[in-house]
Amino acid sequence: MKKLVALLCVLVLAATIVPMAFADEEPITITYYRQELNRNAVATYSETAWVKELEKRLNIKLEIQGPGSSDDYNTAVNAMLATKNYPDLLFYDWTQYSGGALAGVEDGVIVPISEIPEYKEKVPNWFKVLDEHPEVRHGVVEDDGSIVTFCHWEPNIARSAYWGYAIRKDWLDRLGLEIPKTVDDMYAVLKAFKENDANGNGDANDEIPFSCCNWWGTAHPGMDSLAAAFSLKVNTIYRDPQNDKMTYWTEYNNGENFKAYVETLTKWYSEGLIDIDAITQKYDAWAAKVTGDQVGVFFCFPDNVASWEESIRQTLTDKSYGNPDDVCIYGLVPLTGIDGVPYNYDNDNALVGYVGSGQPTVITTAAVKNGHIDKCLELINYLYSDEGSELINWGVEGLSYTKDADGNHIWTEAVTADPDYPMSDAVFKYALPTYGGWPKAMSYEAWGSMNLVVPDQITTHKNYAAGDAGLDKPGFALNIEEQEATNPLTEINTAVSEVYLSVIIGNKPIEELDNLLKQVKGMGVEDVVNAYQSAYERYLSR
Repeated sequence: MKKLVALLCVLVLAATIVPMAFADEEPITITYYRQELNRNAVATYSETAWVKELEKRLNIKLEIQGPGSSDDYNTAVNAMLATKNYPDLLFYDWTQYSGGALAGVEDGVIVPISEIPEYKEKVPNWFKVLDEHPEVRHGVVEDDGSIVTFCHWEPNIARSAYWGYAIRKDWLDRLGLEIPKTVDDMYAVLKAFKENDANGNGDANDEIPFSCCNWWGTAHPGMDSLAAAFSLKVNTIYRDPQNDKMTYWTEYNNGENFKAYVETLTKWYSEGLIDIDAITQKYDAWAAKVTGDQVGVFFCFPDNVASWEESIRQTLTDKSYGNPDDVCIYGLVPLTGIDGVPYNYDNDNALVGYVGSGQPTVITTAAVKNGHIDKCLELINYLYSDEGSELINWGVEGLSYTKDADGNHIWTEAVTADPDYPMSDAVFKYALPTYGGWPKAMSYEAWGSMNLVVPDQITTHKNYAAGDAGLDKPGFALNIEEQEATNPLTEINTAVSEVYLSVIIGNKPIEELDNLLKQVKGMGVEDVVNAYQSAYERYLSR
């Protein structure tokens, strides 16, 4: 606390002397520690059109000091912090810092925004967001009521609908089937895919109704996504939609929904509706089946739709479905399940997407010592302005984009017809439309112009976004004591995965589920849930 008091004294002094320094016409250099841009078309932020324009408009020089790769970024930050030679601005996930961002304040690293003289007048655009969007405020206010971070936020959280189920619309059409909307509908469709020549190649036995893979080495999102239809999220603490309390999937509804979920997948697997290799196969083998006209239902990102659609059309036996106007891959609205709600399974993105609280920028005490505190606030405030948002998301008007008569943004040929790079790479020479991690408002329009480029993608993303976010927990941090209380969760998840996956493929009897529920309670799952509940209640009280 003594450090904080001393820091505030410096801040009061800085508030009176810093404006005097701004009379000089030379650009002020603002140091910013973060990973460099490091894209195919451009390696550094200083080369980009939007940063050059930003520097010109604000009379600054933005000096990025971080590594060029994301590998071991936290290690690099910790090494820098150990030197006590801080930049003016620092990008860092403060959950990685012992004690979090408030400890960073106590250790003399971070300047609390709310302790800067006339802070609201210096970053009015940010506080306008916080005043009008309490979900954003909850995400950035610390437990003591202070605000120390600046993050990107989502004016349109539909952008966070990252994944879900996709189905072969041409298979449905060939068999005269409707798009499934419930778990029972899905079962009927999978049965029809298995028992008929759904892909139309004359062989009624080569279809795989449902397939997934061992994604990322540990997750099975194809099967896991079905859990949302049972009001569950696999191996994680999430929000009970019935009472707004934290829960764990084996605990929700006394385990009855968990058992119903596993029993459903066990039935599907025993009837040959799920790929026999689903639990162990790697991504490449699974993707080859999907693009080879073998799989009817599969886990899918909207990005997959664009990359897989052309390959799928080339494998079609019935070439009438080779017309680009025909829908082959159709992203489903999340299935309406056991509680009558189409919950999404999007890893909390629908709510966390309001604010990138895990990707914050802070102002360090070095900005005070360097006399840069007001210039840093001016920079941040500008990035949250309408003009600044347009610059960071779209670049420079007339260079990287124009506007039509209705005010819609249109990329210029500098972006769309770069001689050396595809549009998805070339755009980074000019703007930052698909990446958060800065103080900014994410533009759904700019992001969509890069990520929703074919009709099937647009439909898929729209349908994924139609899911209910009732299971999602917002982003909040646990204190040290709460973190210690959650230590058993890793062991619990391992035990649960071993049993429920073995039951699904028939290696363990279904009766093992009751024993598992008792085992999990004995391993301390209630203490884990209580720790998250304590943190959640602090979050709600901010």
